[in-house]
Amino acid sequence: MTDVSQVALALAYRCAQVIYPDGLEHASITRRQTVIRRGWLLPSDLFSAQSIRDSVDYVTVTAAMDGYRSLPEPLGRPWRIGAMIAPTVGVSCVGNEARVSLMVGETPRGLIGLVWRQQGCVFATSSYAAGSSDTLETIAAGLAQGLPGAKANGDVISVSSGVIEGVNAGYGMSSRITRRQSQKIKISIWTTSAAARDALGARLDAALATQNWLPTLDGGAAQIDFEGEGDVDTMQMQALYRRDLVFRTVFDTVETQWSAQMMFGAGTLLAGGNDISFGDVVTTSLGQSDVAVLAAEAAACAVAPAASVYLGLDIDAFGTVRSSAL
Repeated sequence: MTDVSQVALALAYRCAQVIYPDGLEHASITRRQTVIRRGWLLPSDLFSAQSIRDSVDYVTVTAAMDGYRSLPEPLGRPWRIGAMIAPTVGVSCVGNEARVSLMVGETPRGLIGLVWRQQGCVFATSSYAAGSSDTLETIAAGLAQGLPGAKANGDVISVSSGVIEGVNAGYGMSSRITRRQSQKIKISIWTTSAAARDALGARLDAALATQNWLPTLDGGAAQIDFEGEGDVDTMQMQALYRRDLVFRTVFDTVETQWSAQMMFGAGTLLAGGNDISFGDVVTTSLGQSDVAVLAAEAAACAVAPAASVYLGLDIDAFGTVRSSAL
């Protein structure tokens, strides 16, 4: 979910990319040590051994509360489908037997469902959410427990009569915009060198002048517009030079949810005061607890690739941007 801290952090990462074009392990554009932080200066930044007084420059990114403005979000806050996680487990069926399979070299992930039909009608269903600790044998055994009288032999499930149909499914992310807002974000340069202030300010200004959209950490984007810049020289008597660059950002607060893809079709109609069910006979899986199903889903969604242009960057407990390898 994107909030003002995530937008400010994305802008701090963008500043790091501009100031350290070859990575944080290499020299900055000014050849001086430059610390980028999402947040304000710390007392140690002014008076410790490694501080502004010791020719260390700082770039801080902070949100201004006086620039907040609420904007209308989409009417009805509709849900939209986003990223998908494909299953690595599958099932093939012939007659009254089903065989579980796993993609070569992959960790078990996803769901398998079985539909047992007798005389053309659905007699029973069974499902299993595969987790990283599962094997083909444990998946087959869990599926068999959901079908009355079914037997599992290794990776094969068999029933006494009728036919079995199988389906596999993955997980999908749904999202909706719950709030849209506009907020000012300030980039401040702190240094004991007027030349370093000008160099950092010019480079950041040039890099962000052509950037109308700022990629956010959740794979979305925030609109970014330049609102002005200026030098703050009230601390020149202490040999401290500062420049502020002010941007207005427009971004959405997004709610996201992961859920399993649909495997069975079923529903209920209300007619004449009575509930009439239709579709597949969906039963609770006897081979797996609800807690285990949720754990398998959480583990699968945790490995979803992050759509980020800030790979290799991280922050410490104080908001200082650092290499994620540290």
